[in-house]
Amino acid sequence: MPARITWIGHASAQIEFGTEKVLIDPLGVRRCLSVEPASTILITHAHVDHLNRWTLARLPKDSDLVVPKGASHIVSDLGFRSVREVEPGDQIHLGSIDVACVPTKHDPGRWRKGDGPTCSGYVLSDGKSYVHHSGDVDMSEYDLFEDIGRQFPIDATLLPIGGMLPVWYYRMRRNSLDQGVHIDPDTALEIAVRLGAKTMIPVHWGTVNLRLGPPSAPRRRLEKVADESNRSNLIEVLKHGASFTI
Repeated sequence: MPARITWIGHASAQIEFGTEKVLIDPLGVRRCLSVEPASTILITHAHVDHLNRWTLARLPKDSDLVVPKGASHIVSDLGFRSVREVEPGDQIHLGSIDVACVPTKHDPGRWRKGDGPTCSGYVLSDGKSYVHHSGDVDMSEYDLFEDIGRQFPIDATLLPIGGMLPVWYYRMRRNSLDQGVHIDPDTALEIAVRLGAKTMIPVHWGTVNLRLGPPSAPRRRLEKVADESNRSNLIEVLKHGASFTI
């Protein structure tokens, strides 16, 4: 069966390969309970909007929870069937799905910048379709995404196009010491091209917003730069709860 991707909201997504279901970075109890229960939950990094105890505590516990190296102590008391730590370079086999833990660039601190658990992305595949979820990405450097694209024929990539603040804020901080923490829509499109992805699904927008700008701004900026660069056919914008089938 074709792989199906459902954008739940923020960075949360459910990836389905036939009967195998994997939930990534669940945030928001109502939204995450609206999809069928997943056998495995993947966490990309320990920031509270990605490794969210409030959401995880209310999800069914007959799932295996996979977290970045150094983060198991945050969730070990929640009662999941198992908790496993991974880092870039690790491989996981989930029934008929292979999951590769791949690098990303992002500050690992949970509540503040600095030391924290590892950050990672994931490539999920049943041998026919390949889906990449980057986790969060900063503005530092993107050669690692070219390396991922050389390793895997990416059919679809889920890339963040903003954060909780307006697009102009992240664009302004491109050259700051912390590389902006989050990429903007222009950079996300560039990364999708470097990955060689056939489809880019924008995430990390329109869900958690501090009302300093319209929630739709990242999506509108992405559509504009994609149109200007003749890459509109690369973009698949999903509404909350909507799905894309490879």
